[in-house]
Amino acid sequence: MQLLVVPDSFKESLSAKEVADAIARGIHSVDPEITVKQLPFSDGGEGALDLLQNLFEGELVTMSTIDAMGRSIKAPYFRFADRKAAWIELSQASGLAQIKVDRRNPMLASTYGTGLQIRHALDHGVEEIYLGIGGSATNDGGTGILSALGGLFSDAEGEMLLPGGGFLTELDHIDVEAIPQFKLKVACDVSNPLLGKQGATAVYGPQKGVTPEMEPQLEAGLTNFSKHIELLTQKSVAEVPGAGAAGGCAAGLHGLLEAELVSGFELLAELSNLEEQIAASDLIVTAEGRIDGQSLEGKLPVGVAKLAKKHHKPVVVLAGSIGEHLDPLYALGIDAIFSIQNKPCTLEESMNNAVKLLESTAQRVFRLYQTAKK
Repeated sequence: MQLLVVPDSFKESLSAKEVADAIARGIHSVDPEITVKQLPFSDGGEGALDLLQNLFEGELVTMSTIDAMGRSIKAPYFRFADRKAAWIELSQASGLAQIKVDRRNPMLASTYGTGLQIRHALDHGVEEIYLGIGGSATNDGGTGILSALGGLFSDAEGEMLLPGGGFLTELDHIDVEAIPQFKLKVACDVSNPLLGKQGATAVYGPQKGVTPEMEPQLEAGLTNFSKHIELLTQKSVAEVPGAGAAGGCAAGLHGLLEAELVSGFELLAELSNLEEQIAASDLIVTAEGRIDGQSLEGKLPVGVAKLAKKHHKPVVVLAGSIGEHLDPLYALGIDAIFSIQNKPCTLEESMNNAVKLLESTAQRVFRLYQTAKK
């Protein structure tokens, strides 16, 4: 019997590798002889750099930049050895993980630091950028990235806008003529549009610190931004699937740089030959910090399940928390979903004990699987 453990990270708690290690330990505590192949994975956001280092020749380039709130930090990106290309994770410079919960402010948060990383890569000979945009702390439509590359965003008086989504209501003019030409693929892990009830601000804003008081202004700012993109390019980005990713970053880059929006999971699955590894396995265990109806919008467990269903392989999901509207997930190929919680606890307690909870849950689930196979 061969098991494949292919989890995502548990956001702000464990890396995908730490999740995979914990699950493997739980399984081996039941049967030390069983073959467990670990493939810590990513849907194109956090964790992609670890995956790429395991799969490809290249180097991790660490550089000085700024976080979403403008503080100096160092952040890495991956440069491929066999091509003039780099993979940059927006979350490394402009992510939630760098900002304490009480300091998150999407009115002011900017993707400028990620733009500095892209500019650094281009200045060092890179011609193609893969940009994973999961885990952002921002709601600025990607204007920070575009500004770092030479774009100009001004108000009706000709003054440059301050960074952050809160100032996009003042936007009156866009100039991207100074941005250099390069190929850009944006790895999205969601299919949400830019605006509305399923848009960037409404769905993903709360985890970034958006309050009910902030939401109307941020929504109005992205609405105004999309209007000016359309005026400049004659193309509408508001309803493009995935445009709402990373606080509208996908919309800005697609609309103004003609970036190709691709499924981060599908791109990495192709690069890693994931489907072949699934086909060669008897059981697939995947994991996500939270699973619910939103997981249909391109999250890793669903992507894994779709590939597994093609080869009639069972898929078990371990989750830090389980939400509502799960029935569609089962139809897509997930066979069982298990919460790792073993008693009532706070989110902080769960995050602090995630390794032990994953190990014990994997142990119980595998015992059940063995019993069912007898």
